[in-house]
Amino acid sequence: MSIPLIGVSASKDEEARQLVVRENYMTSLMRAGCMPVMLARTQDEAAIASLLDRLDGILFSGGVDVEPSRYGEETLPSCGEIDLQRDAFELILIRMALSRGIPVFGICRGIQLLAVAMGGTLYQDVEAQLGIPRIVHWQQKPYEAPTHAVRLSGKLAQLLGTDVIHTNSMHHQAVKDAGPRLIVEGRAEDGVIEAVRAADGSDVYAVQYHPEYMSHADEHAARLFAFWVERANAYAQRKARADA
Repeated sequence: MSIPLIGVSASKDEEARQLVVRENYMTSLMRAGCMPVMLARTQDEAAIASLLDRLDGILFSGGVDVEPSRYGEETLPSCGEIDLQRDAFELILIRMALSRGIPVFGICRGIQLLAVAMGGTLYQDVEAQLGIPRIVHWQQKPYEAPTHAVRLSGKLAQLLGTDVIHTNSMHHQAVKDAGPRLIVEGRAEDGVIEAVRAADGSDVYAVQYHPEYMSHADEHAARLFAFWVERANAYAQRKARADA
């Protein structure tokens, strides 16, 4: 049986005119037993549908800020760089993936984009809006070093076998309201949302921290990738049976 094929969203290097994905996303996925591929961008829904026919899961990676009008807000001075093309592509991709039941995993920007796509809202800057010093959630190197605790609940606590993990942190935006379609299952000690899953029980999970930096040495980060790739493999098997 072939291993699951996972699409990974990309950032854009405007100066070099390149789409880029950090290697540790790819190695974390491969270590968990799948083959990742970087996704080009398009707003052609027929092309996206054809892409989704081939994929067994999608990882929405980290990157620049989600444009505030996407969740009904004016842009604040503290909002950072945005990428309108990426927002447009990924929001279409999420909508179509969810309609098919394709497993989705979001990291950092990925949890924020997922919340917006499912009716939630964001803090444009946790320091400006919550008074949390920037350094608390935007650590310096080494990025694989854990800097704060995350308290887990529900299915994620069961999956990882603990109700507290220690994670890294590299973000200035965060989920404000996860919306009705997501369940919050992880928060930092200051209340910032760190983990969510789909309320309907589908294979949709996202975290605010960066397990891809930690999965080579941290049991909980590795288990998170392994679990999600298992869900992608189960989807691939269901798809294969349906096509037989």
